[in-house]
Amino acid sequence: MTLLREVMERPLDPGYAVAAQRRAEGASPTRRAVVLTLVLALVCGALTARAIAELRRPQPGAVQAQAALQQEIRRRSAALDAEQRALDQLRAQVAQLQRQALGSRGGDDLDEQGQLLGLVSAELPVTGPGLKITMNDAPSAPPGAGGTDPRAGAGKGEDRVLDRDLQIVVNGLWAAGAEAIAVNGQRLTARTAIRYAGQAILVDFRPLVPPYVVSAVGDPSGLQTRFAAGSAGEYLQALRDNYGVRAAIVSSANLELPGAGGFSTRFVHASSAAPATPSPSGASPSAGPATPTPEDSP
Repeated sequence: MTLLREVMERPLDPGYAVAAQRRAEGASPTRRAVVLTLVLALVCGALTARAIAELRRPQPGAVQAQAALQQEIRRRSAALDAEQRALDQLRAQVAQLQRQALGSRGGDDLDEQGQLLGLVSAELPVTGPGLKITMNDAPSAPPGAGGTDPRAGAGKGEDRVLDRDLQIVVNGLWAAGAEAIAVNGQRLTARTAIRYAGQAILVDFRPLVPPYVVSAVGDPSGLQTRFAAGSAGEYLQALRDNYGVRAAIVSSANLELPGAGGFSTRFVHASSAAPATPSPSGASPSAGPATPTPEDSP
């Protein structure tokens, strides 16, 4: 009860009461106290600034490791580019020898069929008219505009071009009648994957940097009309309105798309599921796995 009475009757600490009384009497802090306060403030500020500078200063070991990693990345990237150029030269030589072999045997039909298969599988480079769609991240995240939100719940990074944005645009171009498509010079095939890893968009495991240029070969006017009328065109427009993503569609009279490169498709374990045609002798061939290649032999 004594403690409660003390709290009720004297809620203010005696030290505060003394300070208030001095202030009311007009007593000012002594010069020594002011100087001491300023010195302490300066010391604390200097110590804080030094601590921040020490924390932000890169460690020598980290700097060396970063430099070594950057050098290794440049070395391996140069080696990869050199191997890719050598591969392209070898593939061109193989294609030339194949055409010569088929031509010497009178296989013009086989040569044309091989050319068609090369175009369909994106194995061969192509050229022709088409569209170029250039997409780039927004300069800053603008406030959401009205209309349909194409990426509800996208979270942070919504003002950047995402892998699904490229996927939708590419699928819209295929649906609009594109005959061949490349993204930043990477030719798309039936097995191409467009995905997001870290802070980069990968096309066939090759990182891309913005701006992202989607080149599609086909009838320019028809492509643009059908793409704009489809869901992909509406999605692209919504990205502009809601997130400020920059996108430009330009017609081109001559686009050059490289071949896909990489490894070719070899069907080792897959076989056709079409019903077999009976042979003239009446024997029905059994359905089994495809003919093994030398790679399957032990």
